[in-house]
Amino acid sequence: MEAKAGWDADRRFAEAVSQAVDGHLAYGRYHAAGRARASEGIGEEGVKRLVRDFLETDINPAIVFLANLGGVESALRGYNLYNATANLAVRTSVGIKDPRQRGVKRLAAERDLLTRADDPGPCRTATLTVAACVLEHVQSGGAFLSRPLSVSHLAEILGRGYGVGADVARAIEDDWLAPLSLLPRKLGCHKRTLERSLQDVGLTAQSLRRADRMMRATAGLFEADSITNIAADCGFSDAAHMSRSFRAACGLTPTMLVEIIRDDRKLGGAVSRLPYRRPHGLTVRRASFDEL
Repeated sequence: MEAKAGWDADRRFAEAVSQAVDGHLAYGRYHAAGRARASEGIGEEGVKRLVRDFLETDINPAIVFLANLGGVESALRGYNLYNATANLAVRTSVGIKDPRQRGVKRLAAERDLLTRADDPGPCRTATLTVAACVLEHVQSGGAFLSRPLSVSHLAEILGRGYGVGADVARAIEDDWLAPLSLLPRKLGCHKRTLERSLQDVGLTAQSLRRADRMMRATAGLFEADSITNIAADCGFSDAAHMSRSFRAACGLTPTMLVEIIRDDRKLGGAVSRLPYRRPHGLTVRRASFDEL
């Protein structure tokens, strides 16, 4: 669908940033893609290639979280919890049918349609493939999928490492608690020039910072620190603000995710592969309310 619509790397990057803060794409588009692929006669391997490509550029906190768990049981629990709480038109519950097999064939799923639309075969296969890829990634110790480590790293993966979006993302990552009003000076341009340049590629400085904040907070959940401290370290106004942001992005709250991490840690997993840094200096500098 993206290729046929003429999407370039900038559009894919902007869409990934949007989905990191606003949630995954609406079911209407997912359903349309499934029907289009069904009419083309796509097979399981074709769906798997498309899904894997998607997962390697997906920075939604649910996928980031699942990809950093250490155990299959925990990843499966997290995947099912996401499907039960996110704003999805189809609720899917996945279980392991045959532990001896790998990939989609080892899984069984129950799907509850909350829409009158049909359920195209490629959509059903894609759902199982997402679960299979996540489990394979966890089993491999994080080696199965080439996951982005930051928003700017995602831009590099998509071939836009020197674009305006990547430049702004790197500036934000370097000092993520600084007000956005300082960005033009850091990048050596006027405020309006920067705004227009971002607008041309479907981005805003606010969306890039929110995406960075979500990735940073997701990594922080693995640090066994309090949610209040993580929220402050990552630039949220408070823990409630962080919880609302997670809810909007993936239907899950930090508290739900921490419970999974604790269970995963008991089984010897939950070692995040995402970098997590605390703010520079001893005090947390806050952006103004208008900048949040």
